[in-house]
Amino acid sequence: MKLRTFLFCVLIFASQSVFADKVVRVLGIQEALLSSQAAGDFRAQLEREFSADESTLNNLERQAVAARDRLEQNRGLASEEEFQQLGMQFEKAYVEYQTLAEELSQRRMQREEEFLAQMRPKLDQAIKTLIESENIEVIVAKQATVYSSDSVDITPRVIELLNQL
Repeated sequence: MKLRTFLFCVLIFASQSVFADKVVRVLGIQEALLSSQAAGDFRAQLEREFSADESTLNNLERQAVAARDRLEQNRGLASEEEFQQLGMQFEKAYVEYQTLAEELSQRRMQREEEFLAQMRPKLDQAIKTLIESENIEVIVAKQATVYSSDSVDITPRVIELLNQL
C-alpha cells in the first residue's frame, strides 16, 4: 500500500514538471459539437424528418395501452376465447410499437453518426486554428479533468469557430 502511495506521489510530481512550461488547455469536445449552430439546425431537421414516424409511434403506444386496459378490464368478465383475442390484440399492438421504436432509434442514431462524421473535419479545423493562434501544446479532455479554471477552457472559442465554418 505504501508503494502505491509513493508511486502515485511520484507520478503527480512528474506530471507537474512535464506540464510546468507547456500551454495546456481544456476542451469539451461533445459540448462544443452539441452547442454549435450546426447541431441546433441538425436537431430541427431531425424533428421535421422524424415527426411523422414519432406521431405513428405515439398512436401505436396509445393503441397498446388501450388494448392492455381492455384486457385488464375484461379479465374476469369475458369468455376465454374473447380474452385470448384481446390478449393477441395487445401483443400485436405492443410488438408493432416495439419494432417501430427500435427502427426509429436505429435510424436516428445513424443520422447522428453521419452528422458527427460531417462535423469532425470542421472540429479538427477549429482546434487546429486555436492550436496555431495560441501556441497550445496540450489539450486535455474536459471530462478527464478534476478541476480547471475558465481561463484554460477553449470550448466556447471552439463553438465560435465551428459556427463560423
